[in-house]
Amino acid sequence: MGDAIDNSETAAMDSDTDLEMDPDTMPQADQEASNVPLDTRDSDVQAPLPVDKVIEESGPNDFSKSKLLQSQDDIGIQLLCNAAADHDLDVRYHRNLIFEVFDERRRVAFRQNSPENSAVYSYCARKKHIAKQMLAEQGIPVPSGNIFREYESALRFFIQSGTVVTVKPADGNAGHGVTSGVSSEAEFIDAWEFAKKESRDIIVEQNIFGEDIRIIVVGGKAEAAYVRIPASVTGDGVHSVRELVAQKNAIRRLNPGLRIDPIKRFDLLERDGISLDYIPEPGDTLQLTSVANASAGGETVQVFDYLDQEILELAERGAKCFPGLVQVGVDLIYTSPDQWQPGLPRGYIIEVNSNPGICDTVFPSYGRSIDVPGKLVSHMFSDAGAQFSRKLPKSTVSLAEPYRYERFGRVFGKGNTRQAALIKQAAYALNLEVKQVAGELFHLTGDNGSCLFHNGMPDRVRMITRKVTRNREWMSTVLPKNSEYPVGQGTQLNRFRLFVVGGKLVSALHVYTRDDRAGLLRREVGDLVHPSIQTILDKTLSAIFDPVSVGIEFWVGDISSDLSQQPWEVRDAVCNPNLFWHHFPSEGGGRDVAKALVSSVFDEVDFTDIPRVCARFVIRGHVQGVGFRRWLKLIAILHSTTGWVRNNQEGDESVVETVLEGTPSAINRLYTLCHSGPKSAQVDSVDRSELPCSGKSKFSVIG
Repeated sequence: MGDAIDNSETAAMDSDTDLEMDPDTMPQADQEASNVPLDTRDSDVQAPLPVDKVIEESGPNDFSKSKLLQSQDDIGIQLLCNAAADHDLDVRYHRNLIFEVFDERRRVAFRQNSPENSAVYSYCARKKHIAKQMLAEQGIPVPSGNIFREYESALRFFIQSGTVVTVKPADGNAGHGVTSGVSSEAEFIDAWEFAKKESRDIIVEQNIFGEDIRIIVVGGKAEAAYVRIPASVTGDGVHSVRELVAQKNAIRRLNPGLRIDPIKRFDLLERDGISLDYIPEPGDTLQLTSVANASAGGETVQVFDYLDQEILELAERGAKCFPGLVQVGVDLIYTSPDQWQPGLPRGYIIEVNSNPGICDTVFPSYGRSIDVPGKLVSHMFSDAGAQFSRKLPKSTVSLAEPYRYERFGRVFGKGNTRQAALIKQAAYALNLEVKQVAGELFHLTGDNGSCLFHNGMPDRVRMITRKVTRNREWMSTVLPKNSEYPVGQGTQLNRFRLFVVGGKLVSALHVYTRDDRAGLLRREVGDLVHPSIQTILDKTLSAIFDPVSVGIEFWVGDISSDLSQQPWEVRDAVCNPNLFWHHFPSEGGGRDVAKALVSSVFDEVDFTDIPRVCARFVIRGHVQGVGFRRWLKLIAILHSTTGWVRNNQEGDESVVETVLEGTPSAINRLYTLCHSGPKSAQVDSVDRSELPCSGKSKFSVIG
């Protein structure tokens, strides 16, 4: 089986029930291996992988007696449940491939094969171009290439590259839409159209020749590895390709991990003009497809026992780039010995997968089985795995501080741009460093850690919560309501939007309409919320797997009275709530929920004594009459900085002079930005001098 696919119909289960567990279905695994790993330490040698040796010595594995062949459930989930039983753990299945493994100490939530995955890092792994960038920034070898939306640009890049390429969708999994070994314009247009069916953005990258290896990394350690062989048939001079494929598919149906992935893709045959009715000569092997994924009909050969430590460490380094993922499937190409040269990487990482299929490690086509499900469950219930299992403290009301830039809502742009701008403003106010990663992704870094944000969502938000809160049907059954006082016909309820961070209610908005105003209006009413809200928050957070931040749609008659004595309903929850609403309500002042969120993420940092500095900049060049002062005021607000700016004259030279007061990270960033200024400016230099802080409370444009 290839990478796990969330919407697999064969994996669906109908009700909230405990899974039946059968430890006998787990094949024998992790037997003591006597194989000798490859030694690639000779800098002048790239040893071949002994794939043929493993196939010859092992022969095809026979799993025909496995009870999992009759299972109608997701095989990966069944294996994990069996592993849980082996560890004396309990399991509760919810729905949509989500289940919990638990004991009296800890609960771990799984979404299919992977536990407690970060929604943000899962997004990064799924977006292949972003994953490549993150890997490359850490010095990890990846194929050269680029991302395209327009065919003409992509074709021009391919022609100018003068090399064989792989064409694949920027967003996808399980090998869908991928074509390797593209060497002509005719092949390129076919590959482009094939990839376009999966994604509007297409990656064209250097084709690395060698063995396609999937390495499973659990908790930072490589635990299994197998070569993926593209689907092929070997002729006997009697049977056609179609008949030989049918024979192979009959064998695949006897493998629990491959039974739902028959050979059905034949792009290489089509490229070479070979019909399925062609009868190959005896001993002739025909490769059917250009990709090796098991989901595309490929076979798997366990080679973990033969890989040199250098290759395993490469996979571990790759997985380390995605710290929010407990289990990572690292796909790399082990460079072919006849292509490799001294000084070149021995392997290139081509993709990472946040929800890798684990069946292929337990049910390889050739070679020994490795119990990755057992290793994964064991890790999650070890001391090392404790960091991924989070249970929020009891809910409290701890309102965020009033927001002091309530008059400057337009500065923050529109849509998701607002989310990111508010988080960055809060970060600079807390003296954190901000680094743009790609698109809507950026890193915040402090003395004791870092956090990757996707717009307004931190990497601590789990993929499980993301999936649950986007499922309307599920939410309607799990969100709490007051059963003692049900909502009856004619009951008048008011709408509120609650913002909860780390179990703390930091803001509450009354959402309403008024005859003299168009649209929905919002007013901050956090000071009015009755303390009985805490029980409701606990129930809501538990139902959606304890997100670190969430916006809750709450309906009640009177939020200031005892909520246990009146009808109320939680009707919705979102794990990427609109920050702008709470900062800039329609009426009255807002609350700085962005700062509350960032502070919660960096909960080990002491923000009680945040350093502030003051600096004077003199900006020289073509800087007057170009909107520099207005631009600087807006930029200063976005960086939570106070002070003033004015045009000035130094002899015959027209300059812009500014005094800025803020955190060191904010002032340093503004110093960098002032070297560019607004679009119409041409900055020659920026003189900087330090001044004592004077407690400025706002930013003013003088003159």
